[in-house]
Parts: sequence; C-alpha cells; structure tokens
Amino acid sequence: MERTRDELVRLLSERGECSVAELAVEIGVSAGSVRRHIDLLVAEGMLVSRLERQARGRPLARYALSAQAEERTSAEHYQRLLARLSPALQSLPAGEIEGRSGAELVDRLFDQVAQAVADEHRSAVNGRTLPERVTQTLRALSTEGILQEVEDAGEFFRLRNTACPFRSTAADTHACCSADRRAIELLLGVPVEQVMTVASGGHECEYLVRKDDDHGIPAGGLLPVVGQPVMRQQSGVPVGGAR
Repeated sequence: MERTRDELVRLLSERGECSVAELAVEIGVSAGSVRRHIDLLVAEGMLVSRLERQARGRPLARYALSAQAEERTSAEHYQRLLARLSPALQSLPAGEIEGRSGAELVDRLFDQVAQAVADEHRSAVNGRTLPERVTQTLRALSTEGILQEVEDAGEFFRLRNTACPFRSTAADTHACCSADRRAIELLLGVPVEQVMTVASGGHECEYLVRKDDDHGIPAGGLLPVVGQPVMRQQSGVPVGGAR
C-alpha cells in the first residue's frame, strides 16, 4: 500500500496533473484502487484537484501535488541549494556587498548558484549541435529537478518542468527561477527565454530555445542575462523527455 502511494506521488511529481485513469494505467492497478489511495492523499492535504470540462459527460477530475507535498519531495533539492548558497555568499567581495540592497544581493547569489550548477554539469554537455546539447542538458538537469521533458516545436525547442524544485523559495524571489533559466542558458550556449513558472501561477515551468540562435557558440559560453519575460502558453507536440 505504501509503495502504491509513493508511486502515485512520484508520478504526479514528474508529470504534473493526471486523472485517475491515467495513473491507473501507469501503475498497473485498477482505477478503483487508485481512487482509494487518492482519497486518502487528498484528506492528508498531499493532493489538490480540479475539474476539467469534457465535450460530453461529466467533468473529469485531475489531481496534482499540493504545495505541502512538493516541499516534502524537494528535500534533496533544498539540500543542494543550501550547499551552493553558502560558498556563493562567502565568495562575494566586500566591495560588491556595500551599497547593494538585499534584493540585489539575492540576485547576485542566485546568479552564482546558476554558475555552480552549470559548472557541475558542463562536462556532460559537450554536443557540437544544439539538438545534442538540448538532449544532454535535459538529462543533466533532470537530476536537479529543473527539467523533465523537451518538445521540438519547429522553430524552437520547448523545455518543461511540471514540479518546482524550490516552490517556497521561488514564491519569495524571482531570482530562484532566473537561476534555473540561467543554468540552462550557460549549458546550451544560446539565449533561453523563460515563458512560464510554477511560482508565478503557471501549471509548469517552460523555457523556449530558438534554433536560429545557435551560431556555433561553445556550450557554457557566457551570455547576457535575459530579462524576465511576459508569461504566455504555447502548444507543441512532444518528441522526447526524461522519465
């Protein structure tokens, strides 16, 4: 029973919203069994639900992890974040701290965290073409909880993550989300646009990488930081992802 509950939480963490039928197929148990587990998880505050209108029949209930559940599943990510923030803080020169606001210092710290993440995974992202580096970056940052899947949407790649690895921190400062984008950018060696974040109310974190921005820049090359974009949602056809 515990194993089934753990599997439900894992699937919802990786894939975001799912229906009872979708979860039952993935786990290989009956829909009735899944529904009983979900009812218990909802009662414990681990899951939230919403109704999705259907063309015919009754609305379909879809379930997702609550903020409380996401915090529990993100313990490992927070440990990594703390391990990177401490040296980043110690390395700030006194002259850079003086005269800066708290918000500016937080931005600077998370910029260094992004650099640390990129440095840690740089050896694994060495493809000569952008599609190669996108695949390698997806594989590397899936271990960080930053990315889960990629779509080839024609003129650009769309990278996604449905579970925020630092939900409470990201809710307090946009610097956390910017650091994730910056780490992707440093590894790919091309500009990355952040078009949606879970922390800002979106159903996923989403990044766009234009194919025509690839001009042979080595992976990990330094690039200007792209400003916070206007949130928007676009569609595409999935072609692959990290599972």
